[in-house]
Amino acid sequence: MTHEKAKKSLTEASINNEKIVRRNHLSCLKKAGINPYPEKFNKRHFAAQVNVMNDKKLLRSGDDVQASPRKTVSVAGRIITLRRHGKIIFSDLQDETGKIQICFKRDLIDDKSFSLLSNCVDQGDFIGVSGEPFITKQGKLAILCVKYFFLGKSLRPLPGKFYGFEDIEKRYRQRYLDTVINHNVFQIFLVRSRLVQGIREWLSKHNFVEINTRVLQPQEGGAMAKPFKTHHNALNHDFVLRISPELDLKMAIIGGFERVFEFAISFRNEGIDPSHLQEFQMLEWYCAYENFEHGMQWTEKILKYSVPKALGRSIFTVYDQKGNKCEVNINCKYHRIKFSKLLSEYGIDMFAPKDKLVALAMQNGIKKEEAEKRSQGNLIDDIYKKLILPNIIQPTFITHYPSDLLPLARPNDSQPELADSYQLVIASREIAKGYSELTDPIIQRKALEEQARAREMGDDEAMAVNEEYLAAMEHGMPPITGCGIGIDRLVALINGQKNMRDCVFFPLLKPDKGYEYI
Repeated sequence: MTHEKAKKSLTEASINNEKIVRRNHLSCLKKAGINPYPEKFNKRHFAAQVNVMNDKKLLRSGDDVQASPRKTVSVAGRIITLRRHGKIIFSDLQDETGKIQICFKRDLIDDKSFSLLSNCVDQGDFIGVSGEPFITKQGKLAILCVKYFFLGKSLRPLPGKFYGFEDIEKRYRQRYLDTVINHNVFQIFLVRSRLVQGIREWLSKHNFVEINTRVLQPQEGGAMAKPFKTHHNALNHDFVLRISPELDLKMAIIGGFERVFEFAISFRNEGIDPSHLQEFQMLEWYCAYENFEHGMQWTEKILKYSVPKALGRSIFTVYDQKGNKCEVNINCKYHRIKFSKLLSEYGIDMFAPKDKLVALAMQNGIKKEEAEKRSQGNLIDDIYKKLILPNIIQPTFITHYPSDLLPLARPNDSQPELADSYQLVIASREIAKGYSELTDPIIQRKALEEQARAREMGDDEAMAVNEEYLAAMEHGMPPITGCGIGIDRLVALINGQKNMRDCVFFPLLKPDKGYEYI
């Protein structure tokens, strides 16, 4: 047996022994008349609130507290550490705001409670504590326990007692342990929540209405992507999971709503990489009577409002596609440049013959057979993503993409081969995409019919003709601008994470029947 196998075998034996011990402790609690899984506890304070009490000069002297402790605070959480020293036990209690030290003294709580604490309470258990904060002789803040309440028995040990918790697959499969053990991971999800809240606040202040659209749709639409398909038994009909809420939200505007948005979980049956997920969250918003220029202004304002609110600062560290670390200030002035001008700075003619673009694509690692299948617009986009995108770090709006890349966007009045559109790029990531919406149903039908022909030729990401949406358009549509922001990608960006799965609480993984839960 190798050293690693022997170590693993010893670890597994230790864990199994620990599980047996914990079940014995569970039995002891029950025999003592303690309900190990009670229904509630009156928690009146968070750890963070107690931790600042000394700064606010709210504490009595340590001698006074120990002489006659009061029930001035009531906290609850998970026991992270237990340090037993005869008649005194110290514990670190963790809740969602942080940790607080608890001091249990035998002469302050009854013998039965102290005995149970000494012999039947384990790391990972939940308890509630009533007592008074004081400063220990070591100069640390602690709560002197007057009474504790058992709130939840842990039958498995937390990671770290017998091994670390660094294996990325285990962290994804058991994220609930990842957030307990790794404080920085817990913070990512707090930032995510505050970011979404901040965006929602900005939109609500500007009179946007939040709408929930269909997840199951009769056909895909709103983006160029492969859908997931499913069968509805009751209706005996095949449906797809939405790839975008765009068409539904624009039909809401046709229905009389002038400003709408949705935080939509969407699905695209495509490849996985650090910057793409098949199940992801998109913010999409649409506004009547405005154009893409206004959309850019609002996109910038949304980020400048919500990101500092989420992080508590405007400057954050990012990693570009090459792995280089740099700083971004979300409140800086955003650069703007036309797509054609950006390409020209790298010696690329956006309207060059296709054979020259194919040759350039091959020079940048794109296979010849793949390049030859691509449309002119898609080929240009492929080259841009290989050659130029990795070099864009600071917030940059790139405008006027080829119209054939955006069949739902309004063609520019003077150059219809270009769309009135933009993408916001930060640290080599495409964070937001928006455009003036195409509102002419006749031109829209032609654009979708061209997409359908491409689909028939083998482009399985091309759009199909959507008669439901076209019928809605024919009832009349005002000028509209809209934007989509990838929430997972934005959260990864501002948290300095290279992989979007690190910012999703339960990222999709292939089931593993042989997986051993910690």
